[in-house]
Amino acid sequence: MDATQNYYGYTNESDSYENADEIYLSDLGAILCLLITLITCCIGFVGNGYIIWLLGFQIKRNSFTTFILNLAIADSVYLTSAFIYYIDTFFTSLQARETLNHLCIYFMHMTYTNANFLLTAISMDRCVAVLFPIWHRCSRPKHLSTTVCVLLWIFSFLLCGIMSITKVFGNYNLRKFHFLVTAIVCLPLITLSTMVLFIKMCLKSDQKNQGRLLLMIVITLLCFLILAFPFCLLAVIISFSSAKAYNKLELWFAYSILFSCLNSSINPVIYFLVGRKKGVRSKESLKVVLQKVFKEAEREMSTSIPN
Repeated sequence: MDATQNYYGYTNESDSYENADEIYLSDLGAILCLLITLITCCIGFVGNGYIIWLLGFQIKRNSFTTFILNLAIADSVYLTSAFIYYIDTFFTSLQARETLNHLCIYFMHMTYTNANFLLTAISMDRCVAVLFPIWHRCSRPKHLSTTVCVLLWIFSFLLCGIMSITKVFGNYNLRKFHFLVTAIVCLPLITLSTMVLFIKMCLKSDQKNQGRLLLMIVITLLCFLILAFPFCLLAVIISFSSAKAYNKLELWFAYSILFSCLNSSINPVIYFLVGRKKGVRSKESLKVVLQKVFKEAEREMSTSIPN
């Protein structure tokens, strides 16, 4: 709010009233955005927590569910960090506030970056599965998904850790660098993979009992591109902008964080809605829905190999 207030200048009495109204509306929008973000974080944490419990302890894990499990963990940590960060803004008297803010920002950046990389890995893995089904079924390393997830967590941890250390101790703001890496590496690959999967899904639309997993992945990737990626783009723009330009984009940046939290919260809803069969009136639990989708996917891959 202070940045917004500093941006407006008062030249005469009439202008001061107009600018005061603009500041009031801006503050009101920021407060409303904050409240919606907190509610979204709470709902998303519950949904992703349930996915973690199901995939971690209730459903037999395979190469694909390993990616989904790690994505749910990344989303949960991201939502928790965002919730703590925004709640902490109300307690300005705490002595440890600065340290807590640095930790929350670090985990937000680290898990956001890791979610980007995980979605990139998921999209590329599905592209290989639909384009080269024989290799994917017969020659794909058994523990490839686990190895990729571990490497992505380590890389995200080190990348964001180096950026945070240079900011805190060296006063070098290099956080734009890891956003640039994310944008340059992930955006082209996810966009290309989404197009390939969408075309493949359209070509298979006339086949029964096939393509629900593909549809689930395509919707998840589209939601990510629409809801989550603007946060990365705005962060890069703001990093290269002046203080005056930052004041103009500050509220939009808050909205982009809200949308990224919404994206991290919406995945369990996508899994349930897409996995549920049309016309079935029985109330199936998310566990049953996910089990059917993943079993259907394995059956589809085994029958998709050309003779």
